[in-house]
Amino acid sequence: MQETLNFGREHKERLRAILSGMEPRPTTSYFEEQRAAAEGCTVTLYNSGKLSIQGPNAAKVKVAVLEKMGLVPELVIGIDEVGRGERTGPMVITGVLADTNEMRELRDSKKTTDISKKEKIASEKMLASASFTINSRMVDLARNHGKNLNQIEASAIERISEMLLELSDAKIIVDGAPLKVKNEKIKFLPKADDLEPVVGAASIVAKHLRNSSQDRAERKTWNVKEKKE
Repeated sequence: MQETLNFGREHKERLRAILSGMEPRPTTSYFEEQRAAAEGCTVTLYNSGKLSIQGPNAAKVKVAVLEKMGLVPELVIGIDEVGRGERTGPMVITGVLADTNEMRELRDSKKTTDISKKEKIASEKMLASASFTINSRMVDLARNHGKNLNQIEASAIERISEMLLELSDAKIIVDGAPLKVKNEKIKFLPKADDLEPVVGAASIVAKHLRNSSQDRAERKTWNVKEKKE
Protein backbone atom coordinates (compact mmCIF):
# COMPACT_ATOMS: atom_id res chain seq x y z
CA MET A 1 0.00 0.00 0.00
CA GLN A 2 1.20 3.50 -0.80
CA GLU A 3 0.04 6.93 0.32
CA THR A 4 1.33 10.25 -1.01
CA LEU A 5 1.12 13.70 0.55
CA ASN A 6 2.33 16.95 -1.03
CA PHE A 7 3.58 19.90 0.98
CA GLY A 8 5.08 23.31 0.27
CA ARG A 9 8.68 24.21 0.99
CA GLU A 10 7.54 26.10 4.09
CA HIS A 11 6.44 22.79 5.65
CA LYS A 12 9.67 20.85 5.11
CA GLU A 13 11.33 21.81 8.40
CA ARG A 14 8.35 20.42 10.33
CA LEU A 15 8.31 17.29 8.16
CA ARG A 16 12.00 16.70 8.81
CA ALA A 17 11.36 16.96 12.54
CA ILE A 18 8.52 14.42 12.31
CA LEU A 19 10.69 11.96 10.37
CA SER A 20 13.50 12.49 12.87
CA GLY A 21 11.18 11.03 15.50
CA MET A 22 10.94 7.80 13.49
CA GLU A 23 13.53 5.08 12.92
CA PRO A 24 16.12 6.53 10.50
CA ARG A 25 16.81 4.93 7.12
CA PRO A 26 19.45 5.86 4.51
CA THR A 27 18.31 7.76 1.43
CA THR A 28 18.71 5.99 -1.92
CA SER A 29 18.93 8.90 -4.40
CA TYR A 30 19.70 12.61 -4.52
CA PHE A 31 15.96 13.30 -5.00
CA GLU A 32 15.38 12.09 -1.45
CA GLU A 33 15.91 14.46 1.45
CA GLN A 34 15.17 12.10 4.31
CA ARG A 35 14.01 8.53 4.93
CA ALA A 36 12.58 6.82 7.99
CA ALA A 37 10.57 3.77 9.07
CA ALA A 38 7.36 3.67 11.10
CA GLU A 39 4.65 1.04 11.66
CA GLY A 40 6.33 -1.29 9.17
CA CYS A 41 6.35 1.44 6.49
CA THR A 42 9.05 3.36 4.67
CA VAL A 43 8.50 7.11 4.82
CA THR A 44 10.41 9.20 2.27
CA LEU A 45 10.60 12.98 2.07
CA TYR A 46 11.63 14.27 -1.37
CA ASN A 47 13.28 17.59 -2.21
CA SER A 48 10.06 18.73 -3.88
CA GLY A 49 8.06 18.42 -0.63
CA LYS A 50 6.41 15.16 -1.65
CA LEU A 51 6.06 12.62 1.15
CA SER A 52 5.75 8.97 0.14
CA ILE A 53 4.56 6.34 2.63
CA GLN A 54 4.92 2.69 1.55
CA GLY A 55 3.91 -0.34 3.56
CA PRO A 56 0.98 -2.27 5.05
CA ASN A 57 0.04 0.54 7.48
CA ALA A 58 0.53 3.45 5.09
CA ALA A 59 -2.95 4.91 5.74
CA LYS A 60 -2.34 4.87 9.50
CA VAL A 61 1.04 6.59 9.17
CA LYS A 62 -0.49 9.17 6.82
CA VAL A 63 -3.12 10.14 9.42
CA ALA A 64 -0.43 10.38 12.12
CA VAL A 65 1.76 12.65 9.98
CA LEU A 66 -1.14 14.99 9.18
CA GLU A 67 -2.08 15.19 12.86
CA LYS A 68 1.51 16.04 13.82
CA MET A 69 1.72 18.70 11.11
CA GLY A 70 -1.18 20.50 12.81
CA LEU A 71 -2.17 22.39 9.67
CA VAL A 72 -5.26 24.54 9.88
CA PRO A 73 -7.90 24.38 7.11
CA GLU A 74 -7.25 26.83 4.28
CA LEU A 75 -9.63 27.39 1.39
CA VAL A 76 -7.93 27.92 -1.97
CA ILE A 77 -9.16 28.36 -5.51
CA GLY A 78 -6.60 26.54 -7.64
CA ILE A 79 -6.63 27.04 -11.42
CA ASP A 80 -4.72 25.18 -14.12
CA GLU A 81 -4.99 24.37 -17.83
CA VAL A 82 -4.17 21.34 -19.95
CA GLY A 83 -3.94 20.98 -23.70
CA ARG A 84 -2.75 24.50 -24.44
CA GLY A 85 0.27 23.41 -26.46
CA GLU A 86 -1.22 20.26 -27.95
CA ARG A 87 -1.69 19.86 -31.69
CA THR A 88 -5.09 18.16 -31.39
CA GLY A 89 -8.04 18.14 -29.03
CA PRO A 90 -9.39 20.73 -26.60
CA MET A 91 -7.78 23.19 -24.27
CA VAL A 92 -9.31 22.87 -20.79
CA ILE A 93 -9.03 25.43 -17.98
CA THR A 94 -10.32 24.31 -14.58
CA GLY A 95 -10.72 25.95 -11.20
CA VAL A 96 -11.19 23.96 -7.99
CA LEU A 97 -12.33 25.36 -4.65
CA ALA A 98 -11.12 23.18 -1.79
CA ASP A 99 -9.37 22.95 1.55
CA THR A 100 -5.65 22.50 0.87
CA ASN A 101 -5.37 19.70 3.42
CA GLU A 102 -8.07 17.68 1.65
CA MET A 103 -6.05 17.66 -1.58
CA ARG A 104 -2.57 16.70 -0.37
CA GLU A 105 -2.78 13.35 -2.20
CA LEU A 106 -2.86 15.18 -5.54
CA ARG A 107 -0.25 16.85 -7.72
CA ASP A 108 0.54 17.89 -11.29
CA SER A 109 -1.39 15.70 -13.76
CA LYS A 110 1.80 15.30 -15.82
CA LYS A 111 3.27 13.38 -12.88
CA THR A 112 0.10 11.36 -12.22
CA THR A 113 -0.40 7.95 -13.83
CA ASP A 114 -3.99 7.09 -12.85
CA ILE A 115 -5.90 10.26 -13.73
CA SER A 116 -9.36 8.67 -13.34
CA LYS A 117 -8.58 7.41 -9.83
CA LYS A 118 -7.15 10.76 -8.72
CA GLU A 119 -10.05 12.67 -10.29
CA LYS A 120 -12.43 10.68 -8.09
CA ILE A 121 -10.50 11.87 -5.03
CA ALA A 122 -10.65 15.46 -6.25
CA SER A 123 -14.36 15.37 -7.09
CA GLU A 124 -15.21 13.76 -3.74
CA LYS A 125 -13.25 16.18 -1.56
CA MET A 126 -13.54 19.51 -3.36
CA LEU A 127 -16.23 22.05 -2.50
CA ALA A 128 -16.80 23.25 -6.07
CA SER A 129 -15.23 23.43 -9.50
CA ALA A 130 -15.71 25.27 -12.77
CA SER A 131 -14.20 24.44 -16.15
CA PHE A 132 -13.96 25.85 -19.66
CA THR A 133 -13.44 23.37 -22.49
CA ILE A 134 -12.40 25.05 -25.72
CA ASN A 135 -12.46 22.63 -28.64
CA SER A 136 -9.94 22.71 -31.49
CA ARG A 137 -12.21 24.53 -33.93
CA MET A 138 -12.97 27.23 -31.36
CA VAL A 139 -9.26 27.71 -30.67
CA ASP A 140 -8.75 28.19 -34.43
CA LEU A 141 -11.71 30.58 -34.71
CA ALA A 142 -10.52 32.71 -31.79
CA ARG A 143 -6.95 32.89 -33.07
CA ASN A 144 -8.10 33.70 -36.61
CA HIS A 145 -10.07 36.63 -35.14
CA GLY A 146 -7.01 38.04 -33.38
CA LYS A 147 -7.21 36.34 -29.97
CA ASN A 148 -4.01 34.70 -28.79
CA LEU A 149 -3.79 31.79 -26.34
CA ASN A 150 -2.77 34.05 -23.45
CA GLN A 151 -5.90 36.14 -23.93
CA ILE A 152 -8.11 33.07 -24.19
CA GLU A 153 -6.66 31.59 -21.02
CA ALA A 154 -6.72 34.87 -19.08
CA SER A 155 -10.39 35.40 -19.95
CA ALA A 156 -11.28 31.90 -18.73
CA ILE A 157 -9.27 32.38 -15.52
CA GLU A 158 -11.13 35.60 -14.69
CA ARG A 159 -14.55 34.07 -15.30
CA ILE A 160 -13.74 30.95 -13.27
CA SER A 161 -12.42 33.11 -10.43
CA GLU A 162 -15.54 35.26 -10.47
CA MET A 163 -17.86 32.25 -10.24
CA LEU A 164 -15.96 30.52 -7.43
CA LEU A 165 -15.42 33.73 -5.44
CA GLU A 166 -19.19 34.04 -5.20
CA LEU A 167 -19.09 30.85 -3.11
CA SER A 168 -16.10 31.65 -0.92
CA ASP A 169 -13.63 34.49 -0.44
CA ALA A 170 -10.63 32.17 -0.89
CA LYS A 171 -7.21 33.07 -2.20
CA ILE A 172 -6.64 32.29 -5.88
CA ILE A 173 -3.52 30.54 -7.16
CA VAL A 174 -2.97 29.92 -10.88
CA ASP A 175 -0.27 27.72 -12.33
CA GLY A 176 2.17 29.41 -14.69
CA ALA A 177 3.71 32.74 -15.58
CA PRO A 178 1.60 35.90 -15.05
CA LEU A 179 -1.09 36.75 -17.59
CA LYS A 180 -2.92 40.05 -18.00
CA VAL A 181 -5.91 39.86 -15.67
CA LYS A 182 -7.90 42.60 -13.93
CA ASN A 183 -8.60 40.81 -10.64
CA GLU A 184 -5.74 41.63 -8.26
CA LYS A 185 -6.60 38.62 -6.08
CA ILE A 186 -5.40 36.27 -8.82
CA LYS A 187 -1.83 35.19 -8.07
CA PHE A 188 0.28 33.33 -10.63
CA LEU A 189 2.87 30.79 -9.49
CA PRO A 190 5.12 28.76 -11.83
CA LYS A 191 4.89 25.02 -11.10
CA ALA A 192 1.95 25.65 -8.77
CA ASP A 193 0.39 22.37 -9.93
CA ASP A 194 3.29 20.60 -8.21
CA LEU A 195 3.60 22.93 -5.22
CA GLU A 196 -0.01 23.72 -4.25
CA PRO A 197 -2.35 20.71 -3.74
CA VAL A 198 -5.54 22.47 -4.88
CA VAL A 199 -3.85 23.59 -8.11
CA GLY A 200 -2.74 19.98 -8.56
CA ALA A 201 -6.38 18.96 -8.15
CA ALA A 202 -7.39 21.46 -10.85
CA SER A 203 -4.72 20.02 -13.14
CA ILE A 204 -6.09 16.50 -12.65
CA VAL A 205 -9.74 17.51 -13.17
CA ALA A 206 -8.79 19.40 -16.34
CA LYS A 207 -6.79 16.43 -17.63
CA HIS A 208 -9.70 14.08 -16.91
CA LEU A 209 -12.06 16.33 -18.89
CA ARG A 210 -9.62 16.49 -21.79
CA ASN A 211 -9.16 12.71 -21.74
CA SER A 212 -12.95 12.27 -21.81
CA SER A 213 -13.48 14.66 -24.72
CA GLN A 214 -14.42 13.29 -28.12
CA ASP A 215 -12.67 16.18 -29.84
CA ARG A 216 -9.70 14.73 -31.70
CA ALA A 217 -9.48 17.37 -34.44
CA GLU A 218 -6.19 18.94 -35.41
CA ARG A 219 -5.80 22.66 -34.76
CA LYS A 220 -5.16 24.43 -38.06
CA THR A 221 -3.41 27.26 -36.18
CA TRP A 222 -1.23 24.95 -34.08
CA ASN A 223 2.09 26.10 -35.56
CA VAL A 224 1.14 29.75 -36.03
CA LYS A 225 3.43 32.10 -34.10
CA GLU A 226 1.60 34.54 -31.88
CA LYS A 227 2.40 38.20 -31.47
CA LYS A 228 3.61 39.27 -28.06
CA GLU A 229 1.18 41.40 -26.13
